[in-house]
Amino acid sequence: MMKNYTLFFKSFICCIAILATTTASAQWEQIQVLPATQNIFVAPNGNLISSDFQFDYTGGIHYSVDKGATWTKADVEDFAYTRMIQAGEYIIASGESCHLARSKDNGVTWEVLSYAYMFTDYIPEEAITYNVAYAITYYKNKLFVADFGGGGVIYSEDFGETWTMTDRESLKFVIDGNTTIDCFYNLAENNNELLLFSVYFIYRLNETDYTWELLRSDSNFMGVSTTIDNKLICGRAIMNYNAKTPFLEYTEDGGRTWGSIAHADTTTYDCNVRAIHSDEKGMYVGLQNGGIFYTTDLGLTWLNISQGIPGINNENGTFTYNSPLVITSDEEYLYAAIYDVPWASNTASGIYRYKKENLPTASVDKIINDNVRIFAYNNTLYATQNANITIYDINGNKVKVAQNSNTVDITSLARGLYIYEAYINGNRITGKFAK
Repeated sequence: MMKNYTLFFKSFICCIAILATTTASAQWEQIQVLPATQNIFVAPNGNLISSDFQFDYTGGIHYSVDKGATWTKADVEDFAYTRMIQAGEYIIASGESCHLARSKDNGVTWEVLSYAYMFTDYIPEEAITYNVAYAITYYKNKLFVADFGGGGVIYSEDFGETWTMTDRESLKFVIDGNTTIDCFYNLAENNNELLLFSVYFIYRLNETDYTWELLRSDSNFMGVSTTIDNKLICGRAIMNYNAKTPFLEYTEDGGRTWGSIAHADTTTYDCNVRAIHSDEKGMYVGLQNGGIFYTTDLGLTWLNISQGIPGINNENGTFTYNSPLVITSDEEYLYAAIYDVPWASNTASGIYRYKKENLPTASVDKIINDNVRIFAYNNTLYATQNANITIYDINGNKVKVAQNSNTVDITSLARGLYIYEAYINGNRITGKFAK
């Protein structure tokens, strides 16, 4: 089993980052009150789709055709749908009791399918009643579902009409003298390979015989993930066991090796990540009770965008936020499904949105790396050693390039925030500066 835990951005092993962050003056606004909110999904045509987790199945699926101004409850039997994905022309929602709902018209109408028959030989009938699939994905024209009750992993080539079981033997392990299969939290693709995450393990699918190769035995609830470039970035949905537990981990080679991404304040925020999302603006991470954070540089700088998220004031003066279970976005807004327990009498649970044009930015970064310093002053970007430097605007457009130089003339740049990328002695250094 490979356990090569490389540090994220090796060039920063000896870095000291002096980062001044700002908290947004903008805030989240609630656009739907929905008890026990579980999910928010943006359909291909822009419709918003939400779901909840009412224990008595009195909730369901709702959709909005006007960015959340009004909501309609869909005519579909409720099975407490916890995940939604796009699979070909279908939106697939996974629910309890081994049920899936699928929609071909952007969430307006749905049909319900069951895959319970696939697990009747492995799971007691009463357990199937409450079985749920948190791990679901569409990979190479196949719909994969990994159950949460020891049944295994199945796939469908016809969007849930019929199913095939992957190899169960390769998923078995022995604990306390008993042979069992773990509970699965996530399925995700990286480097053209399918990874499976359970409570303890990470597996890779062997597509020649549909067996599973064990990659790691310390997954520790890697329940959520997102992809930036070729990096699959994973968060753990559990409290830190110790201060050395990484905040986020990532892989670029199909799970064989892993690097880590730190939080700016590891003493305050643990790795209990309940939601993660990325888009053209950056990456967003929602914590169990710590709010929502945003980064444009893969964790070198974290910006707090929690204002407007509901919660409670504690006696010790701290604030505990309600949990964001899903974060997603369209061109204009971020959306978050903010959960509160189904028996709560308040109206805090629901769908919230945040206008992306109001996302905050970091102030000037000053990066020190083995006596290398990069900073902006009087229309010039300076480096204390010669470097190959590229400057981008905040939208990622290349605006300036300097080769083997310790200065870049930035006179022609408009006022605003910019990102630099510098290569010095084979090391890559990134940061921001304001003009």
